[in-house]
Amino acid sequence: MRNLILSALLFASAFQTAFGQTTEGAWTYIVENGGATITASTARGAVTIPSELGGYPVLKVGNGYPPVFGPSNTSVTSVVIPSSITSIGMLAFYGCNSLPSITIPNSVTSIGSGAFGYCRSLVNITIGNNVASIENGAFSDCINLTNITIGSNVTSIGEYAFSGCTKLTSLTVPASVTSIGNYAFEYCTRLTTVYLPARFQQTYQNFSLTASQVNFGFSLATSYNPTEGAILVDPINSTYQIGDVVTVIANPKAGYLFVTWSGASTATTRSITLTMDADKSVTANFIQDGGDADGDGLTNYQEIITYGTNSNQKDSNSDGIEDGQAVALGYSPTFNFSALISYLQSHPPTGLYTASQMQAMAIGDLVLTKNVNGSFTLNYDIEKSTDLQTWTPYQAFSMPLTGLPTDKAFVRIKAKQ
Repeated sequence: MRNLILSALLFASAFQTAFGQTTEGAWTYIVENGGATITASTARGAVTIPSELGGYPVLKVGNGYPPVFGPSNTSVTSVVIPSSITSIGMLAFYGCNSLPSITIPNSVTSIGSGAFGYCRSLVNITIGNNVASIENGAFSDCINLTNITIGSNVTSIGEYAFSGCTKLTSLTVPASVTSIGNYAFEYCTRLTTVYLPARFQQTYQNFSLTASQVNFGFSLATSYNPTEGAILVDPINSTYQIGDVVTVIANPKAGYLFVTWSGASTATTRSITLTMDADKSVTANFIQDGGDADGDGLTNYQEIITYGTNSNQKDSNSDGIEDGQAVALGYSPTFNFSALISYLQSHPPTGLYTASQMQAMAIGDLVLTKNVNGSFTLNYDIEKSTDLQTWTPYQAFSMPLTGLPTDKAFVRIKAKQ
């Protein structure tokens, strides 16, 4: 049946390119729909398809039999397709057995019937994201094709599209695909996994696939060190359909910082989105928080994890000793020094006096009295002490002050240096 369909394609296309052809250099073309359609070529080796011929933009390559790059083009090693081209026509590369790989640009919207059929050296192919249709037998009998990436906007895959691709082991059909033709994967003898949108759960056998070959969902694995943080996944499903978008957020624990993802993403933002087009795995990576939010000399990690203190307060227990100072002295910053400080202040050891005690020793009590007649008398006591705590009078003095101005409201005594 497959050979009959391909033969019909060849027969029907033989009448499509008979008239109105023009040759320019290595290229033969016709003009239609305001642009040039390449119908034949004698180019060899590394080929670059022109973007313009005869003043017309090249919109299409291939228009039926004979192929533009067919069995006679045995030395074509590579082909660059310009962005002017919107269609890879019927049989365009049919039987081009020397071409190992090709990338179809995003400008292309359709791949015609048998376009790459019997390209037996073709190993890799990437289909641009604007291709909407892959027609019948487009890649049939590409016996060495091992890697194919289908663009995310393809909506239809024709009959026998990948038939006879005997080295193809896996394929992901994007969620945009709404129709797949019969026998699309016939004779794909090494095909072990085909990821299909869930809508094909009842019809996959029509594509020459078995239950052991198809997969209607993808898994998402996440990993992290639970001591350092956690991961939030939304939505949480055991499997995801092709095209599902999943949000993954890394949440570091106090004392740690998030730095980067590894695996399916290498982003440095805490929140990422993953489009499920394969099984995926991501790991959240955290580090110790080396910042010092309160400026006490201890890192946030040390305060929260090592010592259990408040990373936003220099003196976590308000005992008068900053957390960093306590650690520098060889003590735990969680130890409360309040009682010890109070005791030392009230019971200073020998040779250690408080500031108020030293001030009392130097100044004592001074009293400046204004008399009824407007004069002033300076009264002061000389006291003595043996321990700078208990003071007793030694001698009292009263000294009249004369000659002071009577029109001033305030008078003070200043110690002479």
